[in-house]
Amino acid sequence: MHIERFDPKTDDERLEACYRVAQSGLPEDDPDCPPFSLRRFRSWSYGFAGEPQQVWLAADDAGEPVGYYMLALPERENRQNAFCDPIVALDRRRQGIGRRLVAHAAEQAEQAGRTLFMAGTRLGAPGSAFAEACGGRAGIQEVRRVLDVDADLRGKLAGLRAEALPHAGGYSLRFWTRPTPDELLGPVAALNNAMADAPHDAAFEPFVWDADRIRVGERKNVDLGFRMHSVAAMHDESGEMAALTEVDVDPDTADWGHQGLTVVTRTHRGHRLGKLVKVAMLEWLAEIEPQVRQIVTYNAQQNEHMIAVNEDLGHRVTDVFQSWEIDVAAARKLVN
Repeated sequence: MHIERFDPKTDDERLEACYRVAQSGLPEDDPDCPPFSLRRFRSWSYGFAGEPQQVWLAADDAGEPVGYYMLALPERENRQNAFCDPIVALDRRRQGIGRRLVAHAAEQAEQAGRTLFMAGTRLGAPGSAFAEACGGRAGIQEVRRVLDVDADLRGKLAGLRAEALPHAGGYSLRFWTRPTPDELLGPVAALNNAMADAPHDAAFEPFVWDADRIRVGERKNVDLGFRMHSVAAMHDESGEMAALTEVDVDPDTADWGHQGLTVVTRTHRGHRLGKLVKVAMLEWLAEIEPQVRQIVTYNAQQNEHMIAVNEDLGHRVTDVFQSWEIDVAAARKLVN
């Protein structure tokens, strides 16, 4: 087996091979996965918010792709961590390829000075058993929920808005489709930083956001053609951005909306702003993205407040995902 690194920005053939491998594994890995296009897969391969990422494709001696991995090596935070997603083609599983991919990725991580691998799998999927067999330690769990955007939902939005408004006096809503207006970059960065107190694994360092990082992250997705929509609640007296919710739409799977962050700053909590901005987003999407029929979101199991908002809206649980960590030194020894 040969494992070779490639540049996903210039090598479409190998990127498409990785995409086919990922799609082949879905019946086992994630049968309820919302459809993801090559466009979204390409976005994943480019890395997150400008942070470095490697992509490696594994092929057998005949040149047939059998697996791949993406290895994120952040430079600003999490400098001790490497984030790895190894995937093996469905018809080539249980042949030791997964262990070879992890050991190979561990070698790259060690060269980059990393000591800890972090990854995630769906509970009940073969990846969870594989992570445990490799010596992985289970961390936080995250729940995926899907909201059906239908007549029943549209019929109750006005009532949900009416429930929130009496608590939200002194706040106004602002709407935009990214790129974010220049004057809002700082406030948006501050809202992203407010996510630092959301539940996360102890070894994970929350990203520190500034205007440049916001711009780099969104420029990639705008350039790839994603439509990214934002709704904020602004505090009238101070002018502060108090709450923010984001949804993006991929033109290739346009009946699905993908929830980005929803956050309320600590000083403005208790005013039902999380519910207000999410309801406002749904009402706006009915106008600008009327074809959206489902919205997918993920929440840490401990995030009780946001889960309550999502349950009020009608989100249904589809799957639970488990985070894992393993020492890089141990991962290197998976293949002798």
